[in-house]
Amino acid sequence: MKEQTFGHGAISFRHLAQELGLGLQVASERPVLYLLPEPRPLLSPEGALLLFRPEHLWRYRGASGLLLPAPDPEVEAFARKEGLGLALYPPWLAREELERAIALRLFQWAPGMALASLLDLLLKLPDRPFLEVLHQATGLALARVAPWGEVLGFAGSVPPEHPKEPGEGRGWLALEAGEGLLVAYGEEEALGRARGVLEVAARLLKVRALERSLERMREESLGGALLEGLILGEADPSRLFAFGFAEGVEWVLALVEPPGVPGRHRLAEERRREATLELRRRAGDFLDRLGVPYLLTVRGNRVVAMWQVHSPKKEAEALLKALPLGSRLGYSAVHGDQGVQEAYREALIALKAARPGEALSFSGLDPVAFVLLQQSPEDLKALVERYLPLSPKLLKTLEAYMASGSAEEAAAALHVHPNTLRYRLKRIEALLGPLSHPEVLAQVHLALRARSLLLG
Repeated sequence: MKEQTFGHGAISFRHLAQELGLGLQVASERPVLYLLPEPRPLLSPEGALLLFRPEHLWRYRGASGLLLPAPDPEVEAFARKEGLGLALYPPWLAREELERAIALRLFQWAPGMALASLLDLLLKLPDRPFLEVLHQATGLALARVAPWGEVLGFAGSVPPEHPKEPGEGRGWLALEAGEGLLVAYGEEEALGRARGVLEVAARLLKVRALERSLERMREESLGGALLEGLILGEADPSRLFAFGFAEGVEWVLALVEPPGVPGRHRLAEERRREATLELRRRAGDFLDRLGVPYLLTVRGNRVVAMWQVHSPKKEAEALLKALPLGSRLGYSAVHGDQGVQEAYREALIALKAARPGEALSFSGLDPVAFVLLQQSPEDLKALVERYLPLSPKLLKTLEAYMASGSAEEAAAALHVHPNTLRYRLKRIEALLGPLSHPEVLAQVHLALRARSLLLG
């Protein structure tokens, strides 16, 4: 009789049960992808062969089938309804022997796929050894790619550029794997043979990501409470030691703001809240991957991050790159003491000056912006109205002239004749005063800078 397989070498539940000489109660042609000897709440059961009776049957409707030591009418009815397989093994047969027999049979059909010992090993391994074991099992080159494009690990010879979305193409397969992608490279035939084990590995990486996320949430909750207390001046700075911030360790504090959501209705508020939570999640993912001590909290629609720093500009720009497009970031000067309140004020000033998609350092602020950012938005608006009483056309002309420094360059930038620009400049000077006078230039420069800060 021809042996029945599915996909890329997977064996059907019915055929596996017959091969093992088990008592088939409900036949099913679903493929068996891997063995699941005990419940794993976060692991997808799709294609799993269960060696236990689920407490909540409906959670396992995507499984391949179940093996039980005794008849169970409820499970049998569920299996018939959902199309799962069900078979009985002798109650005197040790589970360890049964697991070994199943694992060997599956391994014969699809090397490495659904092998219980391999699954347990992959669950326990750190990311880089995980990729090495998977590389050895499949013979394919592999890479883990973060959502922000950074290569988190690789095994084998991989290309310099990687896919940014799940999918497949000539010589590659990219699978969603929790935090980012698992990308495999090789011949199409080899990719096809290994697809099952790659999908299982991607699911394992999702499980690991969820577990790490839960652990990180607990740690970030404690760290966030401390950071909030430090900003308010109500917490003891010596508690930073418990989070890895030893005395003398250099750190920066950053304020991050998501892209703006217009409107004041309830739906807009909900979208703003979701955008802030997504911002916090992505910032946590990045800082966790950075592997340095950090604290994270949310204040209003902003995320506050404090971390041990090695290369401030590079790390701040990389953090911004990991966030949703259009976010902006302001960060403090580098501190080696416990001045969290001062650092927060510095980051707030830098954030106010940053434009969407920009990471701006307090140390990199120009003096004019620093002085203007000490004023309220109302004062800045009054400054603009007082010293720039111009129509939109004349205001655009003035900005081009101030940016270029000559009438010819400004005319070229505005695509107008130089004489037209000179005529507009005369109208501007009639309202503001001669632009050759230093005091007029100072007033115009301050007003234009205030306007750019108001526009954000």
